[in-house]
Amino acid sequence: MEHVVTIVSGLCERPERFRIQMAGITYPDRSYHILRDRSDIYCIEYVLEGHGDVVCGERHVHPRAGDVYILPPGVRHDYRASPTDPYKKIWMNVSGLLIDALYREYQLGESIVYPHASVLPIFEGFLDMCERAARPGGEAPDAAAGSLSRRGALMIHDIFARLAEQHLDGRLLSSPDRYALTIREYLDRHVGDNIRLAVAAHDLGLSVSQLSRVFSRAYGESPYRYYLRQRAELARALLDNTGMRVGEISARLHCADAHYFSNQFKSVVGVPPRAYREQTSARR
Repeated sequence: MEHVVTIVSGLCERPERFRIQMAGITYPDRSYHILRDRSDIYCIEYVLEGHGDVVCGERHVHPRAGDVYILPPGVRHDYRASPTDPYKKIWMNVSGLLIDALYREYQLGESIVYPHASVLPIFEGFLDMCERAARPGGEAPDAAAGSLSRRGALMIHDIFARLAEQHLDGRLLSSPDRYALTIREYLDRHVGDNIRLAVAAHDLGLSVSQLSRVFSRAYGESPYRYYLRQRAELARALLDNTGMRVGEISARLHCADAHYFSNQFKSVVGVPPRAYREQTSARR
């Protein structure tokens, strides 16, 4: 038994960019089986209870309650409920160039199943949105198409971003470099403080050599270089989007003086901050 909401292509503003085909809930059914020889959609599903048996191309997985799985287009989709513990799931079928880009940029092709995913409220909100859009007597067609496309695309983006972040965190935490994520988060929190690595190491209960070794092994660059890049990105944002003078930005980043700030900025960006602002202003 299934609750299915179908969305006609006219309800999506530009279906070639983003289209919702349908969404719904599948209730436990031992005979449930879906087969697509070469799918033209992304099938995105959250398992509410039970478990299933899923084949996507050459990969075979067994999602359980709390898992999300994504089946991309262009390959064979073959999935069914477990005969002993059939799953209940909430799902969406979508397609379009925007979804292709998000799936690629978030590198979600590395996995099919994302365990213990904290995205159920987004799935529920997506289904509710589709139900409202499909009801007779709703918004005018043009307004409904724009609203559905924008809201739906943002929800998919949120799901993909959360899954990608969780996947990265899981890989780091399950490796010998389980402290690397903690180090990165600490540096990100203190990007405006101009802290020394010795202070960071002390706060995290590590030696400077341990901190550098763990971080470099996980991320492929030294923590000092990463920290400089993050500070330069913040400085670039302030140069691009505010009228703050270079000396004010230097003070904002707690640099000893504007000359020190300029040297740090140049070491990452390649030009001093004043030259950077002149170049970006000339291109506008």
